[in-house]
Order: sequence, then structure tokens, then C-alpha cells
Amino acid sequence: MALKIEKSFEVQQPIDKVWAFLIDPRRVATCVPGAQITEQVDEKTYKGAIKVKVGPSVTDYNGELQIVRLDAENHEIELLGKGQDVRGRGSASMKMTGKLRALDNGGTAVTSISEIGVVGILAQMGSRVITEVSNVMFAEFMEKFQAQLQQPWEATEDQAASPEVEPIKAASLAWEATKGLFRGKS
Repeated sequence: MALKIEKSFEVQQPIDKVWAFLIDPRRVATCVPGAQITEQVDEKTYKGAIKVKVGPSVTDYNGELQIVRLDAENHEIELLGKGQDVRGRGSASMKMTGKLRALDNGGTAVTSISEIGVVGILAQMGSRVITEVSNVMFAEFMEKFQAQLQQPWEATEDQAASPEVEPIKAASLAWEATKGLFRGKS
């Protein structure tokens, strides 16, 4: 199953500060529910993991993230990610392009376009539910992203090094997404 997801939000921080944060996958991973960077392979390649809880069981995905393109002048970044369920029940891939734009009020507009491919257990949820789950996850990401921008790197570095990460609770996210689908129909 392939999906294209476009998201935008604004932060009240200068573009250079947001750019420095955005180009560091270790820092950004602290904002993604259930995710962590486990190893930096080289200056553009990282290994990581994400945990997804469905009911009583937790599914672990291991993967790799690569920075394909960095354009500091235009504040654009392109990433490729791929992951495999450690038990072989599925996989996912992502191509994401992020772009920053300075706002007149001193803040920054953040835009991302993601092309996601999902195979296996997650694909069984269907594109509408996955899109709604991504909306719920994005709201949590955005909240954490803005909070992390307020903290010095030392605080986020400790969190990035933490071996225990709370898994994404897919069942509760799917429930929230389903409620969102029904609210949209009324």
C-alpha cells in the first residue's frame, strides 16, 4: 500500500534554529512516537528502531534512515527510510522531503511531503485508517517538536540515548483515527 501525506505547521522560532534541529535525526527521533536512533553509521546514515503496540503484543521494526539531500540555502532536506519487522511480518519505506520558510513574525513554517509504502500487518488497516493514524501521530510529533525546540541539546541528547522507548499504541491510535473518520462524516 502506498500513501502520500502532506503536512505543514508553524513554530515561533527562527529558521536557523529550526533548521539545525531538523537536520539532526537524533533530535527529531525524540519527537516521533515509539522511535529512536540506535546508531549513527556515517554522517548521513542512521540505524533506528520503532515499536508499535497492537493490543497486548509489541511489534519491533528495525531500519535505516539516510539523508539523501541537504540544501541549507533553501532549507530543504530529503530523507529515505526503510524498516523491517524483526519477526518478518511486514515492512515499511518512506521518502520524505522537508522544507522550511521564514515567516514575517520571526517564526518558521515547516512543510513535509512523505511517500510511504507499507507491506504486511500495518497495510491491513487500510489507507483511510493509516492516514488518520498519521494525523494523530503528526499532532503528537508537532507538539514534541515544538517542546524540544525550547530545550537545550543536552536535555534531548539524554532522551535520545535512552534505551527504553514507549511503543506507539497502534490500537488506541487506530481507535482515535476511526473516531476521526466518523466525525468527518457528520
